[in-house]
Amino acid sequence: MHVEHFMTRNPVACDWQASLRDVAGTMEQRGVGCVVVLRDGKVWGLATDRQVACRGVGQGLDPSTPIDAICTHNPAKLTLEDNIFSAVDTLRSAGMVRRVPVVNDNGELLGIVSLSDIAVVAKDLLDAIVLDETHHSLTEARVPTGGKSIANEIGRPTTDVPRNQDVRPITQPSVGTSRSTEPQRTTPQGVRGDEERHEGWKRSWWPFG
Repeated sequence: MHVEHFMTRNPVACDWQASLRDVAGTMEQRGVGCVVVLRDGKVWGLATDRQVACRGVGQGLDPSTPIDAICTHNPAKLTLEDNIFSAVDTLRSAGMVRRVPVVNDNGELLGIVSLSDIAVVAKDLLDAIVLDETHHSLTEARVPTGGKSIANEIGRPTTDVPRNQDVRPITQPSVGTSRSTEPQRTTPQGVRGDEERHEGWKRSWWPFG
């Protein structure tokens, strides 16, 4: 499964010269703990609420100080060609970071992948593995006719996951604008029932009927 199927699209972004005050206000308003820092329309760094608190307020920096003074520069990145396994490896090799921006070939922002995104997908992958093993067990064992018919109705993967080519880069910061596009998650958020939680996005890749 490629990252475009579970990344958060339209993440909150700011210009590298945005002030700590503006970035902190945007984090509070949008309910996020991380902002992607852009410079000349390309990913320049990442700024978290912890950095604003510890490196900014904690060190007595002026609220007008540019976010560039405290953000993480040249963060690890993913592309649309990466899958869930390479995403996990990138998070781990980068020092167990919690978020990684997704970029195109020009370094422009397409989305962001977090640990929570991967956790939701990992659960469904494990469920798929269990279902697949159950399918093999039912078809290979001698079971009543009703059981075999159920096994035959369990779908088998027949095609590759369709790729979504309509992923537009984010080159304009959302900090300091009067209106901004809300982040769009391809994985659901919140505590809800499994069927309702995965209903919308699972159809684009779920391999079982």
